[in-house]
Amino acid sequence: MLKTFTLNERVDHQVSDTEGTVTFAITDELGVSRVISGKTFLNEKHVPQGVSSENKRELPLIEALFRLEINESVDVEFEHYNKLYNRDLDKTINQIAYEKALEMEKEQRLLYRITKFFKRPKNIDDKQATV
Repeated sequence: MLKTFTLNERVDHQVSDTEGTVTFAITDELGVSRVISGKTFLNEKHVPQGVSSENKRELPLIEALFRLEINESVDVEFEHYNKLYNRDLDKTINQIAYEKALEMEKEQRLLYRITKFFKRPKNIDDKQATV
């Protein structure tokens, strides 16, 4: 899904010595206007060097807008990102896989503890067999 966006306005704010925020006012190819924002990473001169997004779905757009000048346009391809990103869970496929691996590891540890707890000692079984 290729979308075209035009940057209408950009506002930067410094939050700390190393972090800031950026707000972009944009218009898409259909003329729909909206505002999105992100978190910036500042260098020692307090100049934004990178950007991230609270909303992971907007990350490709925010990264593209970060490099634009006012009134410039950019085409952003979302198809590849959408394949790697689960909109319902707000997580990437890698994050979901990592969490599932942790869950399986916890289940294995729990299963081992339960099995060990309920395991009958051999000497009790031997005594019952001879009685």
